[in-house]
Amino acid sequence: MKSRSKIFCWKEYNLVKTLVSIEVDLASSLAVRFVCQLGGLMKMEIYPVYVKESLPHEAVVGAGWASRTWEKEMIEEGKREISELISAEQDFCAVLKEPRVIYGDREAELLKIMQTEDFDLYVEGVHFAWLPGDLYRRIHAWLCHRLNSPLLLVRTLRKVNQVQLLCLDPNGTKALGMLFQRIWKGCSVPLVLTHPSRQATSEDTRVFRLAIDNAKALLEQSGCMVVVQDSFPANPGNDAAEALQNEGLVAIAVDRSVKKDGEELQWLNLVRTSSLLTFY
Repeated sequence: MKSRSKIFCWKEYNLVKTLVSIEVDLASSLAVRFVCQLGGLMKMEIYPVYVKESLPHEAVVGAGWASRTWEKEMIEEGKREISELISAEQDFCAVLKEPRVIYGDREAELLKIMQTEDFDLYVEGVHFAWLPGDLYRRIHAWLCHRLNSPLLLVRTLRKVNQVQLLCLDPNGTKALGMLFQRIWKGCSVPLVLTHPSRQATSEDTRVFRLAIDNAKALLEQSGCMVVVQDSFPANPGNDAAEALQNEGLVAIAVDRSVKKDGEELQWLNLVRTSSLLTFY
């Protein structure tokens, strides 16, 4: 009985419990399809949630029974709105759960779910201009600034043949290694530890290289296929954008206190596909 319990706990530990915020639009459809693709690569459970935004308080007539009836009607309307989007994917995605429809304030309701149910990954389609200023505002938005899980922003639907882990500094490299050691355990899709080629002091170079070596060793111990790419453009620019444009998924670690002109946002701005952000 003890051995069975251990096996069960080991399986549960490796499940990546994923919350996907959906709306009735193309961005959400791409997000669901993309995360379903990831569900075929890792052990995952996908929970779609549609928060139907509440109307201003003065627009809701009545209280008590009338208010509850109104809310129930809004939830049923929400289920009808997303039924086609979800049913089109469920036949091909065994790990996609039944959608949850909630009536209320979107960010408040999503955060409430994540705080009470302990999700490992939060996913949403991109609904903003992919520019450093807009990226800064999204990362520092009320919901994202309170996330305890990594954030996957889906822009396009591409096949994930490998994942670029964009390593910019020792702390970010460590954060990326710890994240993928947990979610990518045993996956056959290779991870590419990419770091810009920079002129730096010998001590800076030694510390950074040690962080990359440690991340590589940690990932390999988890059964991941890992490649280190050190011939990458030194600075965010056209050459770097061209090198990143064909990737199915790019991961980057972002400092919680990142500024508008922060290096992470300059690099993230070059990514033309889906981006996985882990915060530290």
